[in-house]
Amino acid sequence: MVKSKRGQAAFEYMLIALVIGIMILPAAYLFYRYSSSSAEQIDKAQLDKLGREIVTTAEKVYYQGPPSRTELEARMPKGVLNLSIIGNWGTGAQQLLIKAITEQTIAEFPYPSKVNINGSFNGSLSELTTGAGIKKISIEAYETPEGPAGQTTTFVHINFGGRCPPSVIYDYNQDGAITAGDVLFFMQCRDNAAGRPKYRPSKTWTDGWFNNPTPGGSPFRVCMNADYDGDCEVDTDDETLFCAQTPLC
Repeated sequence: MVKSKRGQAAFEYMLIALVIGIMILPAAYLFYRYSSSSAEQIDKAQLDKLGREIVTTAEKVYYQGPPSRTELEARMPKGVLNLSIIGNWGTGAQQLLIKAITEQTIAEFPYPSKVNINGSFNGSLSELTTGAGIKKISIEAYETPEGPAGQTTTFVHINFGGRCPPSVIYDYNQDGAITAGDVLFFMQCRDNAAGRPKYRPSKTWTDGWFNNPTPGGSPFRVCMNADYDGDCEVDTDDETLFCAQTPLC
């Protein structure tokens, strides 16, 4: 009789546990779905804030004219895959386009601009800027060099990673080794000869620093990575830092 009562009690405990489990599991699932949805909504809100703030600031800087500039500090949400500028200057239909993963799919978020814009979304040849976290974004007005009739075009450049992010590259010729060839490349970057961009322009845009941060083209485009102290100039201070980090000087 005692064993029967114990068995019945155990069965009742199991039944109660089963009922509680049936009640808790759906609630836990719903809570998980709600939490995931809330996190995605927060990321979307941050992404939207980032895109709108960049374009709004770019338009303000554009109307102030070269060499106006400002720096934003904004949070990049997780899931961003790429940033790009699409559209043609002079049409008033350019866009900052942000591609991101949302709700398990890849979506594109366009932010129209009324003014001419371009952008560099790599701090250097090896530093991507799409990772989540706080970003320093330099937004600066420029004008193109004068054409045959003296005409120029004003535009705004959007640069992630700061105006002139400190360089981290030593293998300039990208042959897989830091050798005397890289020393020669560095010294040529320090030289102010034609085609070797020593300075970051303050008003008139010139090639070489941020508009084409990829290998190829002019070999001296890589000179942007010789600015180790981030002061927008390749000089003896950078040579000191270069020599301190390599056994070649």
